[in-house]
Amino acid sequence: MVTNNLNEKIQKALDIGLKYAKKEGADHCEAFGVNEKAFNLELEKDKPKHNMGIQHGLSFRVIANSAAGFAYTSSFEERDIEMTVKMAIQCAKTKEKDPDLQPFPEPKKNTAKLPLDKKLYSVDSNTIAELFAEMLPEDLPKNTYFLQAMGLVGIGDSFLKSSQGLDLVEKGAGYGFGIGFLSTHGFPNYDFHFAGSRSLDGINPKEITKIAIEKTLNSAKPQTMSLAGEYPVIITPEGSYGLFGGLFTILTNLLKGDKASRGETVYADKIGEQIAPDNFTLVDDPLHLDMITSTLYDGEGIPTERTKLIENGILKTYYLDNYYARKLNMDSNGKAQRGGFFGGSPAKTPPTIGSYATIIDAGDSSLDEMLSETKEGFMLKSFMGIHMSDFSSGRFAVTGSGWYVKDGETKYPVQDISISGTIPELLMNIDMISKERTKGLNNEVPYVRVSELSVTAKKLDFKVRFGLKMLKTLVKLGIVKNPFI
Repeated sequence: MVTNNLNEKIQKALDIGLKYAKKEGADHCEAFGVNEKAFNLELEKDKPKHNMGIQHGLSFRVIANSAAGFAYTSSFEERDIEMTVKMAIQCAKTKEKDPDLQPFPEPKKNTAKLPLDKKLYSVDSNTIAELFAEMLPEDLPKNTYFLQAMGLVGIGDSFLKSSQGLDLVEKGAGYGFGIGFLSTHGFPNYDFHFAGSRSLDGINPKEITKIAIEKTLNSAKPQTMSLAGEYPVIITPEGSYGLFGGLFTILTNLLKGDKASRGETVYADKIGEQIAPDNFTLVDDPLHLDMITSTLYDGEGIPTERTKLIENGILKTYYLDNYYARKLNMDSNGKAQRGGFFGGSPAKTPPTIGSYATIIDAGDSSLDEMLSETKEGFMLKSFMGIHMSDFSSGRFAVTGSGWYVKDGETKYPVQDISISGTIPELLMNIDMISKERTKGLNNEVPYVRVSELSVTAKKLDFKVRFGLKMLKTLVKLGIVKNPFI
C-alpha cells in the first residue's frame, strides 16, 4: 500500500506550487502528483529478476503570456518546487503566443463508479511472488521449452489540482502476468499469453500457462510459402490489438484529435462520413470494470466516458483532450493521458492524447463461419513492422504469422507472410466480424475478416532450410547444444 505520509507531502507540495505560480504571474496553473508502488518480476530460462520500488513525482503545467509551459521534479523541498514552477513559466514565455489556448478544465464530477480491490491495493511482494510461481509448469510437451515469464503490478495514488478549483485524488491498482514457450518441432517458433486484471482474484496463473502452451503447440512447425496475390485474411484479436502492438493500432493513431486538427490523418474533416461497413463499431471505454487502464478521470481531470468513435461504420468523433477539442469546436471526451500505468512515471511528461480501453463490438458471425467462407486465405495473429507504417495515410506493409486456410480449414501454421495496403481500404473491405471476443490488458475485440488484402510470401532459401535441418540433426545426436533454449 502507498503511504499516507507521502500522500500528505504530495498534497502540500502541489499547494505550494499553485500558490507560487500565482505569485509569479502565471495566468493558470495545473499541479499533478503521483505516488506509485510497482513490483516487476521476470524469469528467463533459469535467471530470475525482480524489483520493487516506490516512485513519486510532481509536475506543473502553466499558462503564461498566452502560451503553455511544463516542468517536473521528484523533490518535495519548497525551494525545488518553486524552481520547477519558475522553469514552467519561463518555458511558456519563450514560446509564441497560442491564440487557441484556453484555461485548464474546470471541476466536473464523474457519476460513474470503478471499484477498487482493497486486497490488490494492499498486496505484498510475497503474495505476488507466490502467484507468479504458480505459472511455472512442472512438465512440458515434447520439443516444448519454457522461454520467459513476467509479472507487472502497479498500485498508486494520483493527485490533480488546478487554479480553476480542480482537486482530485484517484486510487488505482492493477496487475498482469504472462508466460511464453518455445517449440522446436520443425522450425523454431514461440508464443505467449498475457492476462491482466484490477482484481487480485481476477487472474488464474495456471490458466495463463495452459493457454500459452496451447498457443505454442497450435503454432508449431510453421511453414513458409511462395505466393503473391489478393487473399481474404482473418485477423485474430491478438493481431488487431496485441500486447506488443496490433494492426489496428494504426487506426487508433489516425483517429487522434491532434492529428485531425493539423490535417495529418486521412480522417481529418471526415466526421459523419462512412469509413467502415455497417457492422463495425469502435469504442474507447475507460470505465470498463476490469481493464488495468480504466479510470474515472483523464490526465486533465475531465470525467472519462464510453465513447463511440466509429458507430455502424460512421466516424462520430476523435480521441480528444481539452485543447484539441476546443480547437476542433468539439467537446472533450476525456482522452488525455499521463504516461502508462506500467510505462514509467506519469509525472515526467505533459498529458498526450491516447486510448484507454479499445472495444470493437461483436458481430453476427462465428469464427467457424469465417473459416468456412474462406476458400483460400490466411488467419494471422501477429505482425512485425507496424511502427514503420505511415500514420498519416494509414499505409502499412507488415510481416505476419498465423495459419494457411484452405477450403474452410486451417491447414498448417505459416510465417513470413507479408500483407500491405491502407487502413481505410482494409476497413471498407471488412465483410465478417465474429461473435467471439477476447479480452486483453486494455482491449476487448473479435475476429475480423477482410475480404481481400495484398499478400506476398517467399519460401525460405534452400541453404537456410538445409542448415536448420543439419542443426536439428546435430542437436539430436548431442554434438551441439540447441542454441534456441
